[in-house]
Amino acid sequence: MKLSKVAEIVEGRLFGDPDIEITGVAGLDEAEAGDITFATNGKKEAKASAILVKDGVNPSGLPYIIVQNPKLSFCKLLSEFARTNHPSGIHKLAVIGKAVLGKDVAIGAGSVIEDGARIGDKVIIYPNVYIGKDVSIDKGTIIYPQVVIKRARIGKGVIVHSGVVIGSDGFGYLQHNGENVKVPHQGNVVIEDEVEIGANTTIDCGTTGSTVIGAGTKIDNLVQIAHNCVIGKNCVIVAQVGISGSVQIGDNTIIAGQVGISDHIKIGKNVKIAARAVVTKNIGDGKVVSGFPAKDHQKEKRLIASINQLPELIKRVKGLENGEK
Repeated sequence: MKLSKVAEIVEGRLFGDPDIEITGVAGLDEAEAGDITFATNGKKEAKASAILVKDGVNPSGLPYIIVQNPKLSFCKLLSEFARTNHPSGIHKLAVIGKAVLGKDVAIGAGSVIEDGARIGDKVIIYPNVYIGKDVSIDKGTIIYPQVVIKRARIGKGVIVHSGVVIGSDGFGYLQHNGENVKVPHQGNVVIEDEVEIGANTTIDCGTTGSTVIGAGTKIDNLVQIAHNCVIGKNCVIVAQVGISGSVQIGDNTIIAGQVGISDHIKIGKNVKIAARAVVTKNIGDGKVVSGFPAKDHQKEKRLIASINQLPELIKRVKGLENGEK
């Protein structure tokens, strides 16, 4: 890719030879000839062929592109170069039923697309993926190997990493005469645009109705989202979070690692939940909580500080009991 094309992609101002060939993207310290890199803190020595910088920085002897946010532009280029490494075309070992395929779709070996599925333009489906009956996947979505998608509607520009299962039955049973009677799940999952789902995450379908993941939400690896949850837009959910059934989570909420959330909880917008918290009650907009059970973060910190003083307090009490001053 010529440097002039790179400048066009990042919408920057180019200074230097526009015909330099850029073959990769790398960080400042590991960049080599052919790479483009970026600098944000004034450090600009590099072996790269070109560099992204803010206005006012002039890397002597190195072609450069001035952009408003070098790191953001760098991420954009990483995505652009990654796109060139994706598979293309439909492999002869893919099994495709009576499905509707858009333009420039890629489907890898061993993948199965069932009847009634609708695959949008430029969707990339890696090898050994299962797409169930009547599933719809919109334009530009990428599905990595070993993914299972059933009873789901997937939006535009979604990224689904390996091992994800979308649309499996929820964990629902009724106690009857000492036995666990399975509750059938006939709902679906709706994944809105620009969602990313990390490896080995599971998202269950609704009992009836939908489990919904809002646009722009990013989900880490090893997350469990149960039936009929509704998660807002632009949320961040970190690894090993477990969300029970029918939980509602507002927009822009951040849930740190290993958090557990009880069923039917309502969590507001712009909430922050610290790592390993256990949420057992509703949380209002803008709150920051931590602990088990989850409570206001400042209150939890005071509680922990008091607990940490207990050994010394116990020692002093025993000393008083023994007549020590």
